[in-house]
Amino acid sequence: MKYLFTSFFILFFSLSYSQNNKLTNSFKFKNGLYKTYEEFKNNQPSISWDNVQSDVVVMEIIHKAKMSQLKQGDSLLFIDDFWGFSINNIPYKKSTFNTKTNSFTFSGIQLRGNICYYEYKIEKEKPVKVSAYNPKTGKPFRTSTIIKKEIITKKIMLQFLSGKEIDYTLENVEKWISSDEKLLKTFQETKVKELSKKLFKFVQIFNDRNPIQI
Repeated sequence: MKYLFTSFFILFFSLSYSQNNKLTNSFKFKNGLYKTYEEFKNNQPSISWDNVQSDVVVMEIIHKAKMSQLKQGDSLLFIDDFWGFSINNIPYKKSTFNTKTNSFTFSGIQLRGNICYYEYKIEKEKPVKVSAYNPKTGKPFRTSTIIKKEIITKKIMLQFLSGKEIDYTLENVEKWISSDEKLLKTFQETKVKELSKKLFKFVQIFNDRNPIQI
């Protein structure tokens, strides 16, 4: 009887350990700074927040953080040398640099799993044709091209095991979930209009059905 109890305990402990190490959105990453992607993947930040001074500002509700200064003792650390960090057990990846404020923006990894997802905003220049019209004839008499700046959102998928990144599009989601034949079949049978609304859900389902351990 004692032997059976011990075996059950070991089995229960093994299952619990396995579930706790499954990469999901509730997985708690160790707080600290990652120099490389490998450190992030292995959940092993090389520098603890206790060992640095920083002006990091975290906006968790919009999955965004900013940082312009990072020091370790009297030494200034180059933020650009870091892949990202984890704070409040949530990982953030370095995404853009603002020359006006001399600060880096970090994107929160909103979806964690086999396929991860994050996004960030960039300023893009777009050529636009403008015309001057003759008020009498209503016809254009001069046309020129101006450069208009607009803010767009870059949506990125990150393959956790390989570290590969790709744009979050219908075609790329189909490619990355193709190893799950049943899910792929459902994807291909869904109308494009509906796919646009359910695209994120397909990635979530793929992660649930194809879990990885960390």
